[in-house]
Amino acid sequence: MIGLGQMGKKIAEMFMQKDYEVTVWNRTKEKATVANNTKIAKDVEEAVAQSKVSIICVLDNIGVTEILTRIDSKNILTGKIIINFTTGTPGEVKRLESWLANLGASYLNGAIQVAPDQMGLKDTTILMGGNKEAFALCQDILAVLGGNIKFLGEHASASPAMDMATLSWVYGSYVGLMYGVAFCQKEGINLEDYRTIVGEIAPSFLEFYKHEINTIRLDNFNITQSPLSISVVASQRIADTVRSMGLDTDFTDVIASLLRKAKDKGYEQEEVAALIKVIAS
Repeated sequence: MIGLGQMGKKIAEMFMQKDYEVTVWNRTKEKATVANNTKIAKDVEEAVAQSKVSIICVLDNIGVTEILTRIDSKNILTGKIIINFTTGTPGEVKRLESWLANLGASYLNGAIQVAPDQMGLKDTTILMGGNKEAFALCQDILAVLGGNIKFLGEHASASPAMDMATLSWVYGSYVGLMYGVAFCQKEGINLEDYRTIVGEIAPSFLEFYKHEINTIRLDNFNITQSPLSISVVASQRIADTVRSMGLDTDFTDVIASLLRKAKDKGYEQEEVAALIKVIAS
């Protein structure tokens, strides 16, 4: 285990609890303590040499590259499996994948979708991409970390790309949620009522989102659920209300602008999922 921040330490502890032999290494030596039965490597080269599989989880992929290039004997990486749980971009992961492949290592990239305390649960989701044979060999290892391991294919970059896709949805929804809180506060509405109603309508909207993704997947934008024209009007009404209430307008103006662009391009009488034609144009 390379990297002993909150997540790295949790991962190391989980493997020790399952009676794996665990070697750890951390750039800051003071953090290189997990439990008495772990072996602390003197450097990253020794750490990688100890095991067929090395897991790395540090701040960023610049750090991953800096750490792995410390290995002087490059043949140490030959035949090894490197699992990288560091958050990064698809471009960074492609470069790591190519570099490690040239050194004879098999590379898997993972994006952990939960906080450390939610690791190891049945619904813990981890997005994986990379070498297919390595993934097959590591399935028991990965199962220690969570019950919902998603292998997205042999391109390691699929993992950070899907991570960004899910986070885009999470952050967009969360900012919208905060605007809802602001509306309620401005109008003196009890936030407990808002909290309850959001919980009640969320399952229906999740089904609607899944339907809209399928609309795009099938490339059929005939109106089935919600015409884009309705959202053009609704998003502008929200943007105007935000402005009149003296709230920050950046987020709601962007939404209204995107939908106006879709209307201007002639998608008004298509399913609202036609917005993708503007975003991805």
